[in-house]
Amino acid sequence: MNTFTIRFRALLSMTNSKPLENGQLIVERGRIREVFPDTRSPIEGELIDLSDCLILPGFVNAHCHLSLSALKCLIPRGGFFATWVRSVIEKNELVSWENRVFALHAQAKIMACSGVTALVDYIPQAKFIKEYSGLPFRQTLLLEVLGFLPSLAEPIVENLELTFKQKVNESGMVKLGLAPHSPYSVSPKLFREVKRLADKYKCPLSCHVAEFSEELQFLQDGSGDMKDLLKERSMFDDDWTPPASSPAQYLDSIDVLDSLVAVHLNLADADMDLLKSKKVKAVFCPQSTRWFRRDKYMPVRDLLDLGMVVGLGTDSLASSESLNFLDEIRAAEEMLVDVSREEILRMATKGGAETVGMDCGVIEKGRPADLIGFRLRGEFDDWYSLPFEPEREKADFVMIDGKKVF
Repeated sequence: MNTFTIRFRALLSMTNSKPLENGQLIVERGRIREVFPDTRSPIEGELIDLSDCLILPGFVNAHCHLSLSALKCLIPRGGFFATWVRSVIEKNELVSWENRVFALHAQAKIMACSGVTALVDYIPQAKFIKEYSGLPFRQTLLLEVLGFLPSLAEPIVENLELTFKQKVNESGMVKLGLAPHSPYSVSPKLFREVKRLADKYKCPLSCHVAEFSEELQFLQDGSGDMKDLLKERSMFDDDWTPPASSPAQYLDSIDVLDSLVAVHLNLADADMDLLKSKKVKAVFCPQSTRWFRRDKYMPVRDLLDLGMVVGLGTDSLASSESLNFLDEIRAAEEMLVDVSREEILRMATKGGAETVGMDCGVIEKGRPADLIGFRLRGEFDDWYSLPFEPEREKADFVMIDGKKVF
């Protein structure tokens, strides 16, 4: 089915605010060839009749750890972050490869059913790329990097570069990127080397930034739970000097903040101007933030008002109850009382794609045919409200790269 026509009741392109009603679009070789504001144009190829559906770009899950899906319901909720990390490490070491792969694919199906067509995921090892390549999503897989001891930097970077040179399972639907885990788990030397690699291979660089108070304490004076955790793991560098600055300021001081994809940013209010000047992109994870019972979280309204790119992510099932993206947008609405449904949907589509440079996330000529549909169910407030309806558990139509998923 190289060329076909889709009729729709309404379409949200995410390129502007105005819905397009009672029109049709043509898909050719996986991309949108034309969008029409009415149905008078000739039908080309097969007709997919979605004239009772709202169509919008597929959701982009801009931050996930799908490989941790086997930890669902195994990690105690809330508490200190270091305690949570210990629990994740302990439980994760007990998961067999077979169970890990089974959970990964099962949760990927749930994501796809909820309208996710593109995925940005932190993967712990290159061997996972093969498993992810079998998923239907358009993907940016970020190789997760940890190592606070400077002596680890060289061998880690050598292995990372080998993966890039071999282009392991990379394809048109799967691209690679890099993810130095956080300011408290990656040495300054390793950060700089990973940034150098990202620049060399022109790939995204992502990091958890300003997520919790213990992170700030560690960077201020080198004390607290994160130091204890690193010592327990024999990963603390006794020669390291705390920068006595915020996470964003620290990352800027070692020249890795520019164009970074910063996940969480719960405690970054004082660094808004710096983040904007460095063209940082942000990813908000509502359910995970709520799972940790954060009393402060990403100032999304401020970031949007500054014109910054903001995406939406699920994080992992080690810190969330669900990877259903409809749950995620509803959680975002509950938490972001000063952000509209239109803005949340824009974050969930266009914003997420822009965080890592994907060309999906909008519906316009030449873009990938990554589309989702929601069938009308009686009265509704406006077109932007349909995906937020509480009884919806899945999308009614999902297409990725011009191929119908269901």
